[in-house]
Amino acid sequence: MSLKGYIKENLPWIRSIYRKRLAPINLIHNIYDKPVVVLLYHRVNHLNRDLFNINVTPDNFERHIRILKNHYNVITFNDLKRNDIKEPSVIITFDDGYYDNYKYAFPILKKYQVPATIFITSGGVDTGKEFWWDRLETVLFENKNLRESIELDILNQRHIFDVSDDKKRLHSFYTLHHMLFSLHPNERDMMLDRWYESYGLKVNPNNRTMTSSELIELYQSQLIRLGAHTIHHPALKQISREEQIHEIQSSKLFLENLLHTDIDIFAYPFGHKESFDQVTEQIVRDLGFTYSVSTKRAQLHSNTNPFSIPRFGIEDWSEDEFIRQMKLVWFEN
Repeated sequence: MSLKGYIKENLPWIRSIYRKRLAPINLIHNIYDKPVVVLLYHRVNHLNRDLFNINVTPDNFERHIRILKNHYNVITFNDLKRNDIKEPSVIITFDDGYYDNYKYAFPILKKYQVPATIFITSGGVDTGKEFWWDRLETVLFENKNLRESIELDILNQRHIFDVSDDKKRLHSFYTLHHMLFSLHPNERDMMLDRWYESYGLKVNPNNRTMTSSELIELYQSQLIRLGAHTIHHPALKQISREEQIHEIQSSKLFLENLLHTDIDIFAYPFGHKESFDQVTEQIVRDLGFTYSVSTKRAQLHSNTNPFSIPRFGIEDWSEDEFIRQMKLVWFEN
């Protein structure tokens, strides 16, 4: 386990202090340069398990939106262009384009008339396919034919993972996820296809992405703005420059052709320092985007790099916990 992982698991108070070390500076900064906090959601659903803490139940999501509606100035990326933010403000975003964004989140956003931006991974639209991490979860946790171990061949080296009990299976899942993250998307998909075929697994429709007609309905509501999020959700830093251009540009063109509008906002898949770099940022600039967002935790100010906008990931928090978290994000870094 890495030092960062050990601290997160065993010494969370140190992590909390570290994040708040710049609080006094941030508070002063906020006085003369009103901050914007960009919130990051992924899924709104009823799931059996949530291995990355990215799902929020519909009930808790409605509580979050009601609080944001009643107590915060919720704006959009278009509002940033005017450069006249007069009060601390919030932007709501979703990554990936799961169908549950349409089924559960969209009706709640309409009910409270709260705007949001959804970043779409275009390769899954109209296919019914799952993201690779959901497929990996199916292999390890929804697989009646799984024995006490699972094998993986990478770079002519065989790895064997113990899945004989729940604890070992969970550990193997995170280890496999880390290994598959670094693979080329084509190689990763071929590996998962082989597992699905050998174990006789089927696609879980609960994990599908949205269809073209659903995306059009969201866009036409004028409440939801759509942004690009690549075709296949690769870690862009892990692939060639030419492949990065293809992934980013093709997802942009797909949405523009579908919606007949300009798409000028982009979200980096995964969004952390191992998934994109300055080369990726320059590609996004050159392709005509106005903003791109990461998963770094910080406030957005007028001097923030518009091609690495930070966001705060939201978890399945209760009403009281969400209120507490929203008080912290204005100075945490």
